[in-house]
Amino acid sequence: MSNFTAIIPAAGKGVRLLPYTEHMPKTMLSVAGKPILGHILDQVESCGIKKAVFIVGYKKEAIEEFVRERYAHLDVTFVEQPEPKGLGHAIYLAKDAVSGPCFILLGDTIVDGDLRPLVHGGKNAVGIKPVPDPQRFGIVELKNGKIVSFEEKPACPKSDLAIIGAYSFLDSARLFSALEEVIRSGKTVKNEIQLTDALSVLLSRGEEIVPVLMNDWFDCGTVEVMIQTNRLLLSRHHRVPAELEKNNKIIPPCWIEDGVKAENCVLGPYVSAAYGAELKDCTLEDCIVGPHTQLDKKTAVHAVLDKYNH
Repeated sequence: MSNFTAIIPAAGKGVRLLPYTEHMPKTMLSVAGKPILGHILDQVESCGIKKAVFIVGYKKEAIEEFVRERYAHLDVTFVEQPEPKGLGHAIYLAKDAVSGPCFILLGDTIVDGDLRPLVHGGKNAVGIKPVPDPQRFGIVELKNGKIVSFEEKPACPKSDLAIIGAYSFLDSARLFSALEEVIRSGKTVKNEIQLTDALSVLLSRGEEIVPVLMNDWFDCGTVEVMIQTNRLLLSRHHRVPAELEKNNKIIPPCWIEDGVKAENCVLGPYVSAAYGAELKDCTLEDCIVGPHTQLDKKTAVHAVLDKYNH
C-alpha cells in the first residue's frame, strides 16, 4: 500500500469553458463518460494511493459531493483556496493536511499513460513531454539527462520539454519549505505564486528531481480540447451496456456509463454519455453528454451537451 498523499488543486472556475462552468467547476465537466476529476482519481488509485487532499474554491460543493459519493473509500480532506493566487499557493495550502511523500496531479489534467513509475521510482520526479509551443507551459532544462532548471511560460524557452502537471516528492515538508521561501520572497509570475519557482528552490538546495517522460496529457481548459480528449480516449476505450444496443444504433467507439437511458437513438462515432443521462430520438456524433442531461429529438455534431446547455 502506498503511503503517498495525493494533492489535487481543483479551485479554478474555468473562465475559458463558460457557459459550461457557470454551474459547476471545470474539473466536474465530463469527458469520456465521467467528470475530469473521476479520471484523475482513477489514476491516483491506480498508483495505490488511498489518501487525497483537494484544494477547492469555486463551486466546491459539487466536488465534495462527487468525491464523497463515488470515492467514499478514499481518505479525503478538502482545503479551500479563497482567492486564486496560483498553483504554488494552492499546493502550499495543503501543508497542514499532508506529511511524508506526496503526489500532485492537477485537477483539470488527464494524463495518458502509467503514472506508477513517476510515483514509485524512489526519487522526486516530474512528468514531462516535448511540445511544439513551450512558451505556454512550465519548462524543464536537461543536461546529461538531469533537470538543471525550471521556468514558467518562458518567452525564450531553453527546451521544448513541458511539465505535464504530475509531480511526486518523497518529503512534502521540503516542498512546503521551498514554497514558503517563494511566498516570503514575493516573487510571482502574472501575480501568481508558481510551483516551478519552488522547484527551482529545491534544485538550489541540492535536491534531485528526475524527469519522467509521459505519453501524453490533456489540459482540458477549452471546449475544443475537451472534445479532442473525448475522441482520443474513446479511440482507446469503448464501452456500451448491452441493453442499450437493443433499441439504439451505436456506431463505435462510444463510452456509455451504466444507468444511462437511451431509446431510438443513433449514437456515434465518438459519443460519450455520463451517469444519469437520458436520451430519446437523438442523433449524436462526436459529442460529450454530461451527467443527468435529458435530450429529446436532439441532433448534434461536435458538441458538449450538459443539463444546462443543450
